[in-house]
Amino acid sequence: MNTNAQDLGETFGEPIAVYSRRQAIEDGVLVDVSEAITPCPFKYPVAMTRAAWAATVEAGGTWHADGDGESLTLPGGQDVKGRTWDVFAMMLATIRAGGSTDRVKFAVLVDTHGNGRKTRVDLESNCGPGDDAAPVITIMLQGED
Repeated sequence: MNTNAQDLGETFGEPIAVYSRRQAIEDGVLVDVSEAITPCPFKYPVAMTRAAWAATVEAGGTWHADGDGESLTLPGGQDVKGRTWDVFAMMLATIRAGGSTDRVKFAVLVDTHGNGRKTRVDLESNCGPGDDAAPVITIMLQGED
Protein backbone atom coordinates (compact mmCIF):
# COMPACT_ATOMS: atom_id res chain seq x y z
CA MET A 1 0.00 0.00 0.00
CA ASN A 2 1.41 3.37 -1.04
CA THR A 3 0.81 6.04 1.64
CA ASN A 4 2.44 9.17 0.30
CA ALA A 5 1.05 12.61 1.15
CA GLN A 6 -0.96 12.84 -2.07
CA ASP A 7 -2.69 9.49 -1.37
CA LEU A 8 -3.50 10.61 2.18
CA GLY A 9 -4.96 13.85 0.87
CA GLU A 10 -7.09 11.98 -1.62
CA THR A 11 -8.26 9.54 1.05
CA PHE A 12 -8.91 11.93 3.92
CA GLY A 13 -9.19 15.32 2.22
CA GLU A 14 -7.32 18.48 3.05
CA PRO A 15 -6.44 19.10 6.72
CA ILE A 16 -8.92 21.25 8.62
CA ALA A 17 -6.11 23.02 10.43
CA VAL A 18 -2.33 22.84 10.56
CA TYR A 19 -0.37 24.15 13.55
CA SER A 20 3.39 24.17 13.08
CA ARG A 21 6.13 24.04 15.69
CA ARG A 22 7.23 27.50 14.57
CA GLN A 23 3.71 28.83 15.21
CA ALA A 24 3.62 27.15 18.63
CA ILE A 25 6.88 28.91 19.56
CA GLU A 26 5.61 32.26 18.25
CA ASP A 27 2.36 31.82 20.22
CA GLY A 28 4.18 30.83 23.43
CA VAL A 29 2.75 27.30 23.53
CA LEU A 30 6.35 26.09 23.21
CA VAL A 31 9.40 27.89 24.63
CA ASP A 32 12.54 27.64 22.47
CA VAL A 33 15.45 26.82 24.79
CA SER A 34 17.96 25.93 22.05
CA GLU A 35 20.04 29.01 22.81
CA ALA A 36 19.39 29.32 26.56
CA ILE A 37 22.80 27.74 27.12
CA THR A 38 25.72 28.32 24.78
CA PRO A 39 26.82 25.96 23.47
CA CYS A 40 23.65 23.89 23.64
CA PRO A 41 24.47 20.29 24.61
CA PHE A 42 22.10 18.97 21.92
CA LYS A 43 22.64 19.07 18.16
CA TYR A 44 18.90 19.41 17.47
CA PRO A 45 16.65 22.38 18.32
CA VAL A 46 15.08 22.05 21.79
CA ALA A 47 11.77 23.49 23.00
CA MET A 48 9.78 23.03 26.19
CA THR A 49 6.03 23.09 26.52
CA ARG A 50 4.75 26.15 28.38
CA ALA A 51 3.67 23.88 31.28
CA ALA A 52 7.10 22.22 31.56
CA TRP A 53 8.81 25.63 31.40
CA ALA A 54 6.51 27.01 34.12
CA ALA A 55 7.08 24.02 36.41
CA THR A 56 10.88 24.02 36.07
CA VAL A 57 12.57 27.17 34.77
CA GLU A 58 9.96 29.81 35.66
CA ALA A 59 8.75 28.27 38.97
CA GLY A 60 8.78 30.73 41.86
CA GLY A 61 10.06 33.55 39.68
CA THR A 62 8.79 37.07 39.24
CA TRP A 63 8.61 38.91 35.93
CA HIS A 64 9.84 42.54 35.94
CA ALA A 65 9.70 45.19 33.22
CA ASP A 66 13.11 46.30 32.00
CA GLY A 67 14.55 48.16 29.01
CA ASP A 68 14.28 45.11 26.74
CA GLY A 69 10.73 44.11 27.73
CA GLU A 70 10.58 41.76 30.70
CA SER A 71 13.07 39.72 32.66
CA LEU A 72 12.56 36.83 35.05
CA THR A 73 14.01 37.07 38.55
CA LEU A 74 14.33 33.75 40.36
CA PRO A 75 14.66 33.30 44.14
CA GLY A 76 17.86 32.47 46.00
CA GLY A 77 20.32 33.66 43.37
CA GLN A 78 19.09 31.19 40.76
CA ASP A 79 18.90 32.12 37.09
CA VAL A 80 17.26 30.95 33.88
CA LYS A 81 20.49 29.48 32.46
CA GLY A 82 21.08 27.46 35.61
CA ARG A 83 17.55 26.11 35.74
CA THR A 84 17.66 25.27 32.03
CA TRP A 85 21.01 23.55 32.51
CA ASP A 86 19.46 21.45 35.32
CA VAL A 87 16.77 20.21 32.90
CA PHE A 88 19.32 19.50 30.15
CA ALA A 89 21.74 17.77 32.57
CA MET A 90 19.08 15.42 33.92
CA MET A 91 17.93 14.60 30.42
CA LEU A 92 21.52 13.94 29.29
CA ALA A 93 22.20 11.75 32.35
CA THR A 94 19.13 9.66 31.60
CA ILE A 95 20.06 9.29 27.94
CA ARG A 96 23.61 8.26 28.86
CA ALA A 97 22.25 5.73 31.36
CA GLY A 98 20.48 3.88 28.57
CA GLY A 99 17.44 5.95 27.70
CA SER A 100 18.30 5.94 24.02
CA THR A 101 14.82 5.86 22.56
CA ASP A 102 12.96 8.72 20.91
CA ARG A 103 11.08 9.31 24.21
CA VAL A 104 13.02 9.64 27.48
CA LYS A 105 11.45 10.03 30.94
CA PHE A 106 13.44 11.91 33.57
CA ALA A 107 12.97 14.18 36.58
CA VAL A 108 14.47 17.43 37.83
CA LEU A 109 14.45 18.95 41.31
CA VAL A 110 13.40 22.61 41.44
CA ASP A 111 14.07 24.98 44.36
CA THR A 112 10.95 27.07 43.84
CA HIS A 113 11.39 29.29 46.92
CA GLY A 114 15.18 29.61 46.98
CA ASN A 115 15.36 27.99 50.42
CA GLY A 116 16.98 24.69 49.43
CA ARG A 117 13.74 22.68 49.61
CA LYS A 118 13.20 21.12 46.22
CA THR A 119 10.16 19.83 44.41
CA ARG A 120 10.45 16.95 41.96
CA VAL A 121 9.09 17.62 38.46
CA ASP A 122 8.64 14.58 36.20
CA LEU A 123 9.45 15.33 32.58
CA GLU A 124 9.84 13.51 29.32
CA SER A 125 11.50 14.43 26.07
CA ASN A 126 10.55 13.41 22.59
CA CYS A 127 12.84 13.51 19.58
CA GLY A 128 10.93 13.56 16.33
CA PRO A 129 10.44 15.41 13.07
CA GLY A 130 9.91 19.17 13.11
CA ASP A 131 8.17 21.36 10.56
CA ASP A 132 10.68 20.49 7.82
CA ALA A 133 11.03 16.82 8.95
CA ALA A 134 14.47 17.49 10.50
CA PRO A 135 14.86 16.17 14.08
CA VAL A 136 13.76 18.38 16.99
CA ILE A 137 13.49 17.75 20.73
CA THR A 138 10.45 18.68 22.78
CA ILE A 139 10.51 18.55 26.60
CA MET A 140 7.15 18.24 28.36
CA LEU A 141 5.59 17.20 31.63
CA GLN A 142 5.10 13.45 31.83
CA GLY A 143 1.69 12.62 30.43
CA GLU A 144 1.48 15.86 28.47
CA ASP A 145 1.32 15.41 24.72
